[in-house]
Amino acid sequence: MITQHRYEQLRPAELADIGGPLELLEPLERRGMLVPRSRERLEHEIDDYLAIERDGMIIGCAALHRFDDAEMGELACVAVHDDYRGGARGELLLAEIERRARRLGLSALFALTTHTTHWFFEHGFRLADLEALPPLRRDTYNHARKSKVLVKPLG
Repeated sequence: MITQHRYEQLRPAELADIGGPLELLEPLERRGMLVPRSRERLEHEIDDYLAIERDGMIIGCAALHRFDDAEMGELACVAVHDDYRGGARGELLLAEIERRARRLGLSALFALTTHTTHWFFEHGFRLADLEALPPLRRDTYNHARKSKVLVKPLG
C-alpha cells in the first residue's frame, strides 16, 4: 500500500476524532469500567486526549487531566479497541501521557480504577489513600464506585 500518511500513529486527538473515542469508551462505560462521558464533555476536553489512529480509524485513546495546583495529572480513559489489544498500545499511550505530564511540570500521575488494577501496578502505579488526590478531584470522588486510587511519581 502506498500512502502519504503513516499506517498507525499516536497523536493528539482532534475535534474531528470525537466519534472514535466515543465508540471506544461506550462499551467500557456500559460495563461500568469507566464513568460515562457525554459527547459535549469529550468535545470540551479534547485537548487532554491522545489518539492512536490506524488506517483512518481511532483504535486507542487516553487522557491527561491536569491539576496544576497539586502538580499532578489524572490518567483517564485509557482504552484500546478489542481487535488491537496485545500490541503494547496501552503502554504507548501511558508513555506519551507521562512525557506530556513531565513537560507540563507535573510530579505525579494518578488513576482511579475499579478494574485492571494489575495493569497499573505493572506500570509503576501504587495504591494510595484518597488524601493523595488533588483537593478538587478528592471533592468530586464518587464513593459509590469505590475506585482504587493509584499514584505514580514521575521523578
